[in-house]
Amino acid sequence: MQKQKTCQRTSRRGFTLIELLVVISIIATLMSLILPAIQNAREAGRRTQCLNNIRNVATAAMTYASSARGGHLPAMGYYPEDPASAGDFFEGRSWIVDLLPYLDQQGTYDRWNKDLPWTNAVNLPLASDLYMEVLACPNDESSFAIPGGLSYVINAGFGATTIGAVAATQGRGHNFFDAAFDWNANGTAGEQTESQVTFQTGVAWPLFTGNGFLASLCKNKCTAPGKIYDGSSNTLMLAENINAGQTNWANPSLNSAGFMLPLVPGGASPGDTTRVSNVVLLNTPLAVEPSKAPFINQRKSGPEGAPFPNSSHPSIVVVAMCDGSAKTLSEDMDEYVYTQLMTPHGTRQRSLGGAAFSPENPVSGDSF
Repeated sequence: MQKQKTCQRTSRRGFTLIELLVVISIIATLMSLILPAIQNAREAGRRTQCLNNIRNVATAAMTYASSARGGHLPAMGYYPEDPASAGDFFEGRSWIVDLLPYLDQQGTYDRWNKDLPWTNAVNLPLASDLYMEVLACPNDESSFAIPGGLSYVINAGFGATTIGAVAATQGRGHNFFDAAFDWNANGTAGEQTESQVTFQTGVAWPLFTGNGFLASLCKNKCTAPGKIYDGSSNTLMLAENINAGQTNWANPSLNSAGFMLPLVPGGASPGDTTRVSNVVLLNTPLAVEPSKAPFINQRKSGPEGAPFPNSSHPSIVVVAMCDGSAKTLSEDMDEYVYTQLMTPHGTRQRSLGGAAFSPENPVSGDSF
């Protein structure tokens, strides 16, 4: 008797459409939770690297000041007298050039010719072809991994809104002597005592060399960290600016190497933010943007060369204080506190020819 063969059907299991959609939605949910955390971790890493970089630059500046320099920080820019044009100066070099030996670039410093402009064929390739990682924030697309890139600028104090035109016509850059303020509100701006007050609103000014009046006036006009009246931990030395370095780190102009606070000329106290101007200091002409002001991150969209603290880090800017410490400042910081942090001697009481003068109040440690 033959056995009858039975045909057995084997069932194959698979995902139904509903199950597949559920799995995809779970994966998408997990990715939406994980990706922001990864992005935050990356940003934290970039912020840490930026803090380390600006701290190293600040340490180099402090070392420079303590190395037989009379305790003074480097000048924002160096302007030797132009022998071909009496009374005018040429753009020599920025403050970065003097820090090269302290940034592990002794060879570049030794090859630099200080008697020639930074644009000369001898000097220009040294800056244009050299990328220094310590000078660039990882979030600065115009400077990071780009030869000549610069993200960190030095505190150049207060300036008048007309200084851009002065820089374009006289080759004198941004300096305290040309910024004529009527600090004591006596109707006469730019008196010698008032120029001294303006000088004490910043830590680094251009240094002019030669035999002229301006050269004699501007000798040793950079702050010594150990002699800051307001406290070195309460005074800004460096700030991040993603609009800095218009050309490269050797350019001594304000638009490339420094940051400042423009004020409307006339009677004002050092912390009077009601007289802050909205003028962007470019070479020529002056561009006006009334909807913005020169405070933290308010010009992060440009234009390139706007000399104010700007950062691509969310809601903050990275700075270094005159004690060498590095920290972050919120873009929501009170504007009056920001002006207090800029001035190394803003709280000093003065008598300007017997006229009234309103100094800043001391800044509190929990204000920033």
